[in-house]
Amino acid sequence: MAGSLVDFLQTVASKQFQQGDVIFREGDQPDDTMYFVFGGEVGIFKNRPEGERKINHLVPGMFFGEMALVNSRPRLATARVLTSTARLAMINKDILLKLAGRRPQFLFNLLKYSVSRLLAGEDKLQRLKEEYQTIKRQRGIP
Repeated sequence: MAGSLVDFLQTVASKQFQQGDVIFREGDQPDDTMYFVFGGEVGIFKNRPEGERKINHLVPGMFFGEMALVNSRPRLATARVLTSTARLAMINKDILLKLAGRRPQFLFNLLKYSVSRLLAGEDKLQRLKEEYQTIKRQRGIP
């Protein structure tokens, strides 16, 4: 990520978290905040019937929680600190709008990242659908 953007993000509110700290939980109401990882690592987890499953691993330079800025649906996953500490910038709608004016590349990167996650999810859904159809055929289910 461009140095000037990181420099700008250094000026926004940030918080130090400890290992095991939960930043937000699946099902929490959105608080209009996304996060940028400056240091440490964060895991993104989904609740499944068989237990919690890690679906993403975030390292410095990555961001998460962006859905809270664009819709009012409950959080879709849990974010938890994996390393001894993690320093995260907290970006709300006001800061995002400032970034839009000063660093449009940030919005492009956010869009690019979000679209790539959407496409990965779509690919996974297609693979599961194909696997399901194969199993049905093998078992003689119409």
